Amino acid sequence: MTRALTILSVLAGWSLLGVLAVGLLAMLRPLEGIRGYLEKITMGVRAIEQETMPLGAQVDALAGALGAAAGPVGATARHLDAAARDLDAAVAALRKG
Repeated sequence: MTRALTILSVLAGWSLLGVLAVGLLAMLRPLEGIRGYLEKITMGVRAIEQETMPLGAQVDALAGALGAAAGPVGATARHLDAAARDLDAAVAALRKG
């Protein structure tokens, strides 16, 4: 009786290992597909990095130019606001008259 239970236990253990192996092999193919996609994404990111690397040196100059343009753009916005108020007043006066 003990021998039969031992044999059944060993067979159950080997069956469990077999099922685990089959399950792991079934997951292997989708994981390899995901790995392929991740490799493509990595290559794309590296290509973008290489293409945009020359822009790094120009960022400081661009930031300075944009900072210098902020003042005149703000003044222009204030003048446009004043003109809009004047036009609104003119339209209101024309509607009354």
